[in-house]
Amino acid sequence: MSADLAGLTDALAAHPDRTVRHVGRDGRLTTRTFAELRADVEALVAELSGCGVRPGDLVGIAGPNCHAWVVADLALLALGCVSVAPPLSAAPDAAELAGLAERYHMTALLLAGDAVPPEPPPHVAALADRPLRLVPREAPPAETPEGVFTVAFSSGTSGTRKGLLLTRAGVANTIDVSATAWRLTGADDLLVVMPFSNFQQRYLMYLAITTGCSATIVVPERMFQKMRTLEPTVVLGPPSFYEIVAHRVDAARGRERLPYLLATALHTLLPDRLSRGLRALLGARWTGMYGSRVRLMFTGSAPVPSRVVRMFQRLGAPLYEVYGSTEVGWIAFNLPGAHRTGTAGRPVPGVAVELGDDGEVVVHSTAPQAAGYVFDGVETAASVFRADGALTTGDLGVFAGRGFLRLVGRSKNVIITRSGVKINPEELELDVERRCPVTRALVASPTGDGLLTCVVWLPDPAAPDRVAEVETAVAAANAARDTAHRITEVVFRPDKELTVENGLLTRNLKLDRAAALREVFPEAVR
Repeated sequence: MSADLAGLTDALAAHPDRTVRHVGRDGRLTTRTFAELRADVEALVAELSGCGVRPGDLVGIAGPNCHAWVVADLALLALGCVSVAPPLSAAPDAAELAGLAERYHMTALLLAGDAVPPEPPPHVAALADRPLRLVPREAPPAETPEGVFTVAFSSGTSGTRKGLLLTRAGVANTIDVSATAWRLTGADDLLVVMPFSNFQQRYLMYLAITTGCSATIVVPERMFQKMRTLEPTVVLGPPSFYEIVAHRVDAARGRERLPYLLATALHTLLPDRLSRGLRALLGARWTGMYGSRVRLMFTGSAPVPSRVVRMFQRLGAPLYEVYGSTEVGWIAFNLPGAHRTGTAGRPVPGVAVELGDDGEVVVHSTAPQAAGYVFDGVETAASVFRADGALTTGDLGVFAGRGFLRLVGRSKNVIITRSGVKINPEELELDVERRCPVTRALVASPTGDGLLTCVVWLPDPAAPDRVAEVETAVAAANAARDTAHRITEVVFRPDKELTVENGLLTRNLKLDRAAALREVFPEAVR
C-alpha cells in the first residue's frame, strides 16, 4: 500500500466502519465512523469554498485536540490549501489572532475548542459555530515549494522554533515505512495523545486512515484513566508516558514487588518467546493501565532511561525505542525481533546515517519530510539542509554494533571546561536515571566554572531514604569517572513543578533545559 495524502477522503470511504474516538477534558467519549468523518469533511470543504478559501491559500488551525481539528485538517488537504499550525496562547485575544495571520501570511484561521475571543477578526472562524462566518483576508503569496501541504512548527534540530515546510511525498513515505514495519491491519487502534500542533499526531491520523486502522484521541489529562477501557493496540509517546509504571514498580515493597521479581527471573532464565506470556500476566497489575490489546509501544523524542525499557520488557510489555525528527521523518526503529535496549534502533529503509567528526548524526534520506524552513528558523536552514542533500540533526551518536545507533546527547548541550575538556551532560543524566528512581535529572555547570551540579526531580525530594539513595548512586557513578566528569553537588526538586504550563516542560513533555536552569539557578543563569 502506498500512501496518498490527496486521497485521504477517498480512503475514508474504503473503510466506512472504522472509527475515530475522542475523549475530551470532561472525560466524555464521542465516536465517529470513517463514513461520518468523510461526510463532515465534505461539508466543511463546501463551506470553506463558499467563503472564498482557495487552493494554495495558507489557512491556520489552532486549538485543543478534537473532532473538529481532524475535520479541518482533512478538509484543507482536500481543498489543496497549505495548512498552518501556528503557536497560540491558551486564551488569545483579537490582536494576537490578527498578528498571527499577518506574520504567517494566512488568509484565514480556524479555531477548534472554545478559545475564541468575543469579537474575532473577520478572517477568524470558530469551527463550533456553523455555518462558518469567515471572510478571508488578502495575504502575500505563499512562498511554498511544489508539493508542500502544511507548515508545522517545532523546536527543529537546533532548539529554537522552526517553521517546517512538509511535503506530501515525504510524509507519504513516513506513512509507508510505519505501515510496513509495524504490520498494521484493520484490527489496530492507534492512540493519539499529544497536541495536533505537533505534526507527529496528525501523521498518526493519516496513517490510521491510509491503513484502515481505527484511532483514539485522548487528552493527556485523561490518558491513564481511559486507556484500560479504550484498549489501543499501538502507543507512541515520550518517556513520561511510561515512567509512571517504573515509579510504581519502584515504590512496590514486599509481597507487592514479588510479581516483578518473578518476571525478572523468568526473563533471565528462559527465552523471551517462551516466557513473555507469563511475564505479561505477572506485570498486568502495572502495565494493565495501557489496556490488554497493546502490541507495540514506542518511545522517543527525549532520552529514556534504559532501566524503564528493561522494566517493561521484563514485564512482557512491548516497549521499544525509536528515533525521528520532523525534518526527516523516521530515522531508526527498534522492533520486535530486532532491538537493542539503550539504542535508537537500526536506520529505517531509505535512510542512511553517518557520524560527523564530532559525532553528530547526519542523515541521508531518499524522501525527507521537510523541504526546508519558512517564517521561523530560515537563518539556520543552510546548516541543517546541506547542499549535498544530507540533513544534520544536532544529535550526538555512536554505533553500538550490528548497525544499532545509540544517541548520547545534543551538540548544543556539551559543556566545555576552562581546561578544554568536553562533557556531554546527557550521558551523565542517563547514568543517574539508570542507577536510581528519579523523575528527571539534569546536569549543568550553572556558574560556568566546569564544576558539575546534578538537579534531580523526585515525587518526595525531602524523604531521607530517597535523598540517601540518590547521593549513594551519584557517589558510585563518580568513582568510575575522571575528575572533570564528576558531579560535585546534587540539588533536589519536587517533580510536581515539571509542567507544560510553567514552561519547564515543552508541549512534547521534554524538559526545557534553559527554563529549568533559570528556575533552579536564577542568580547564576542569565
